[in-house]
Amino acid sequence: MFKRLLLQLCALVVVGGISATSWANVPAPPVNQNIGIPDGVFNDLARENCWYCHIPSRLTPENLDDIGWTFQPPEVKPGVITDRHHFRVGTVIQNPTDSPFGVPGETYECTDCHIIEFNPDAGYFEVVENFVNCLNCHQQIPAQASVHHLTAPAQALNCQHCHGARIDNPGDGHYIPTGRTPTLVTPRTSNGKGPNGEGACDFCHNAGTDDVTGRVIPTNDVNHHSTGIGQPGISDLDCSICHDQMGTDWAIRRCEDCHGIKSIHNIQFDSNDDGVITIGGEDPFFGHVGSSPQDCNGCHGGYIMASGMPAPFSGPIVPELSGLSKQRVTTGTAETITVSGQALTNEVRTFMGDMEVKSRVSLTAPDGTTLELTPQTISPSAMDVTLPADLSPGNYYLRAVKGSDTMSNPIVLLVGPQVAIDEVSSNGTTLTITGGGFGTYLNAVDSGTSVTMATTTCSVDSWSDSEIVANCGTAVCGSLEVESIFGSASKEVSCN
Repeated sequence: MFKRLLLQLCALVVVGGISATSWANVPAPPVNQNIGIPDGVFNDLARENCWYCHIPSRLTPENLDDIGWTFQPPEVKPGVITDRHHFRVGTVIQNPTDSPFGVPGETYECTDCHIIEFNPDAGYFEVVENFVNCLNCHQQIPAQASVHHLTAPAQALNCQHCHGARIDNPGDGHYIPTGRTPTLVTPRTSNGKGPNGEGACDFCHNAGTDDVTGRVIPTNDVNHHSTGIGQPGISDLDCSICHDQMGTDWAIRRCEDCHGIKSIHNIQFDSNDDGVITIGGEDPFFGHVGSSPQDCNGCHGGYIMASGMPAPFSGPIVPELSGLSKQRVTTGTAETITVSGQALTNEVRTFMGDMEVKSRVSLTAPDGTTLELTPQTISPSAMDVTLPADLSPGNYYLRAVKGSDTMSNPIVLLVGPQVAIDEVSSNGTTLTITGGGFGTYLNAVDSGTSVTMATTTCSVDSWSDSEIVANCGTAVCGSLEVESIFGSASKEVSCN
C-alpha cells in the first residue's frame, strides 16, 4: 500500500506545475482531484503516510533513506506539528486524551508525551525518539476507522470543522427536499438514466486514475466506508447515519444529510487558472456549477435546461485555503500576514447583474471563541490581514468565510508567547533569570530547553514560565541565552 501511495505522491510532485486543464479527467470519473482532501482510503496508515502531510521537525534525510523516499518531500507544515504540540504545555489535558502518559484534568508537561532514558555511557539523560511516529498517540483501529475520523469533531458529526462548507453537518437544519421518488431532476447515487449514465453521483465520482495527480481513486462506496463514521463498535454512531433503507432509489436523500443542495452548488475549481471562478463559465468536470450544460447534465441527466443562470442556492463558492505567509506569530505585536488560496472572491450572477462576494478572516481561539477580521487587500487567490497584538498564546484555526456560513477548510495559526529575559541576578555561581515565555523544562540532551552562559551549559535548579534558577559555575557574566520550547532569548550580563 505504501509503495503505491509513494508512486501517487511522486506523480503529484512531478505534475504539480502542469496546467490542470491539459491533464484533466474529461469527462470524469474519477473526479479531478484539485480541491479539498483527495478521495481515498486513509484507514490503514503507517507513520510514513502521516509524514507526507505532517512533517516532524526532526525528520532527517536518514529517515527518508530508511523508507526509500527518492524525492524531496513537499514543504507542508514544516515545524508546525512540533510547535502545535508544545503550545499545549501548561493547558488542561482534555478527556479523552491522545497523550500516552497524560492524566485528564491535569496540565500538560513534557513527560506526558516524551520518554527520557539515562545513557550510562554518556552520563546524561536522552530523549527517546518515540514521538516521530504520529500513530504512537493518534491511534487508529487497524483496517477500520480513519484516525482523522476518530476525533471529537468527527464523532460529533461536525464535518465542517475540517472540510469547511464543501460539506454539510448532518442534522444542522439545511434544506433537503422531501420527495422520495427519483426523477431526472433528482440525482441517483449510481446508474444515472441519462444517455451516457448522466444523472447520478458516480457519473463523476467513481474509481479510476486521476490524470492530474496520478492518484488511484477507489469507488465512492469504499471512500465513504473507510472513514469509519457510523461503523459499529467505533462509537455511539451506527450505519443509520448514512443508511435507512438499503437498495432504494431514493437513497440520494440520505446523501443530502451531508451533501445538501447549497453545499453541492457552491463547489467549483478555477479550471483555467485565471484567478477568477465564473459560475456557469468554467471548463466542465471541475465542479458542480462550471460549464452549465455538461456539469448540470452530469447530475441531472439533462432534465433541466442549462441556461447559464445560477443553480439554486449558488453564489458564494466555497473558498479553499492553501497556506499562510507566516504560520507562527508572537503575541504582543500586531502582524500582517498573507492568506493564500482560491475562490477568496467570486462573481455571483443575479437577476440584477453580477455581484462580487468577498471573504472575511475568521479566527477560532483555543477556548472556542471566534474573532472575525476584515482583510486590507483581497483578490481571488490572496488576502492580506492584520492580526491583533492581544491574541493569547495558543493554536488558532484560521478560515476564510463568505456570507453567513460559507467557510473554508481551516489552517492552524500558531500564536506563541514572547520569550524574554527581563532581569538577571547572581548569587555566587547561581543565576536567577526572570522574564516570560520560558514554558517548562526537560532535563535531557537535545530537549530544546537549556540555559547557556558564554560557552558554559548551566545546570537548572528550578524552571517556571517566568523564572529560572541555574548554576553556571564560574561563568556569571557574558552572553546569556535561554532556549525554551517557545523560542529563545538572550541578554548580555555585565561583569561587576
